[in-house]
Amino acid sequence: MKKKNSPQVLHIGKYYQPFNGGIENFTQNLVESTFYQQHASPSLLVHQHQNSVCTTHEVINNVSLTRVKKLFTLLYSPISLTFLSALNKTISKEQPDILHIHMPNLSAFWCLFSASARKISWVIHWHADVLGSVPDWRIKLAYQGYRIFERLLLKRAKAIIASSPPYAQMSKPLADFTNKVHIIPLGLASDKNEKQLDIENAEATEVHKEKATDKLSLLIIGRLTYYKGHKYLLDALAQVPNVYLTIIGVGELEAKLKQQVRQLSLTDRVNFLGSVDNEILKQSIQACDLLCLPSIEKTEAFGLVLLEAARLAKPSLVTNVEGSGMAWVVDHQKTGMVVKPNSVESLVEGLEFAKNNQLLLLKYGVAAQRKFEQHFSIAAVSEQMINLYTRICF
Repeated sequence: MKKKNSPQVLHIGKYYQPFNGGIENFTQNLVESTFYQQHASPSLLVHQHQNSVCTTHEVINNVSLTRVKKLFTLLYSPISLTFLSALNKTISKEQPDILHIHMPNLSAFWCLFSASARKISWVIHWHADVLGSVPDWRIKLAYQGYRIFERLLLKRAKAIIASSPPYAQMSKPLADFTNKVHIIPLGLASDKNEKQLDIENAEATEVHKEKATDKLSLLIIGRLTYYKGHKYLLDALAQVPNVYLTIIGVGELEAKLKQQVRQLSLTDRVNFLGSVDNEILKQSIQACDLLCLPSIEKTEAFGLVLLEAARLAKPSLVTNVEGSGMAWVVDHQKTGMVVKPNSVESLVEGLEFAKNNQLLLLKYGVAAQRKFEQHFSIAAVSEQMINLYTRICF
């Protein structure tokens, strides 16, 4: 039974857990959060993340979930011939007040062709622009047709959510819809098992004495693709001794990056872990001194891994990419460090500073954890989301 003054919300996305991606992880944290479920009734319509698996229906942690059969993936987009039919059936079953559409997502355009969907209020969650500063030529070509439907979707929306002010300001597709844009950051559930750190007298604690070494442990998490900036970090690493790097992720540049490691004689200082489960991911974050996200363009719209690190009181080093939210999430020399993008020299300076000021790194980590709890916990984000729904529906 529907809760009084509580909207029924149908989320439309690409995939859902166990598929591991930033948008998917955030969506799961949001719809399964206690606060969100107390004030809204969520359901999801997504794709199967494996090809040719039949459409399924299930309930996970009080969330009704439909995974639609996907034939294949084209230019990072799942292709499904039955998504429109599944959309209409799900709307009929769930009777949503709001469609919460996560973009980019090619299948979201089916909403434009559904009479049932057009009767409902739409919230567009703008996670990222399709085109980066150096887009794949195939995506650039396909975008000529894609943007027509993208604009129609934005025009039809009651509200548009952007994850940070810098991204909203620099996004070309959102430029004509600024009156609809609301800034709501991404968020994650707090780690109930993780103690809140309180380090006021850092030099007096044993843990800080142990950390005050000339060795620095780095961690980078994400798909091994060009915009993540792995190659710049490896070049910087070669110039700073006693710095060790763990790389988590898989992608098209894996072989090339491993070759670069060999050429730079870094095989004893760089460890590729590939794809890992959540427990190994958490252990890797806990073991590092500094999370690095040296991305080179605003395709890195926010960087959810920054929140995963902050949640565990770990500082981050990010690049100040124009239009990206990374430098908005990380406060320079407060919760981490911000350096120039596409700059090995700037990364070298940042790593040298970090290696020589490890007591400061620990203090940055504490500040990062406090900022996470205040601004990026899923409870705080859920409250903002519910307030937006309420303004639209009631």
